Amino acid sequence: MKKFFFLLFTVSFVTTAAQERTTGPVKLYNESYKTECEGFLLEFYDENLVTADSLISRILGNDIQSYSQVYLQATTGQDASAGMYKGGKAAGINLESGIILSSGFIKNVPGPNEYTGATGVLNLPGDEDLESLIPGYETFDATILEFSFIPVHDTLFISFVFGSDEYNEWVGSPYNDVFGFFLNGENIALVPETNDRISVNSINNFNNYNFFIDNDEQPGPFCTEMDGFTTLLTAMGVVLPGESNHIKLAIADAGDRSFDSWVFIGTGGFTGIDPGEPDEPTEPDEPTEPDEPGDDDPVPLPLKNWPVFLVMIMILVFTFIKIRKSA
Repeated sequence: MKKFFFLLFTVSFVTTAAQERTTGPVKLYNESYKTECEGFLLEFYDENLVTADSLISRILGNDIQSYSQVYLQATTGQDASAGMYKGGKAAGINLESGIILSSGFIKNVPGPNEYTGATGVLNLPGDEDLESLIPGYETFDATILEFSFIPVHDTLFISFVFGSDEYNEWVGSPYNDVFGFFLNGENIALVPETNDRISVNSINNFNNYNFFIDNDEQPGPFCTEMDGFTTLLTAMGVVLPGESNHIKLAIADAGDRSFDSWVFIGTGGFTGIDPGEPDEPTEPDEPTEPDEPGDDDPVPLPLKNWPVFLVMIMILVFTFIKIRKSA
């Protein structure tokens, strides 16, 4: 039944793909920014205080020996498409801090969810590697972070979350923002246990829904503008330890420049150490009943009633003395 509805959804949107999309406004943000809910706090890429090196240093694990040949394509300042964040868990993603790369403005990501299509136009070119993931479509406004690195281990893990304001209205349509982690030329950002790239079309309420978190209400249940986002995922690829390897982290609009998407990479989340499964919240322990005394166990006196016992002892002592005197 879910597959039937997904096909119906797809046909519906393909037939309307040529329509112009109505975008939402851009959010405001400053250093004293406060929202109606606790969530993301941002630092914008500005080529001065927050640089490409700042972004790389934030995500590298201690097991990465060095990095070089840095390249960053992104906008800067208040309209930055790249930057650093904290407060991720309060916002609803399972990465407390790290970096953001966006096909629009990172300042559009804090909550609450107010718009159906928050959009920041970067006026940046697209990217051929991303277009290779979606043949037949043109990309726009690509934000790209690229560098070479020398790892200690033979496997690379990247902890990340992808989110978009294209959910849920544009699932199944050609407007399908794209991102990729190209490790030595090969994309490793894949739907778990498949070879499918991760996108609005591949993870949603109908496809791979166990990896999807719906926030499409206004306001949604989570403190972010994203209408939907993935659970915490891990990209994995083989690398050459002790030698130079290359990574390209990229995201772009596809089909048009409308509706922002974001990818979050966790602090220290670029590493050769397997992060394992994300921590699940633990339920508080049920209160345990006190052990019942056995037949041979002494029953403790309830000391909180000591005044009663003191009076009883005094009565017994007084009675005993009176009997002795009368004898």
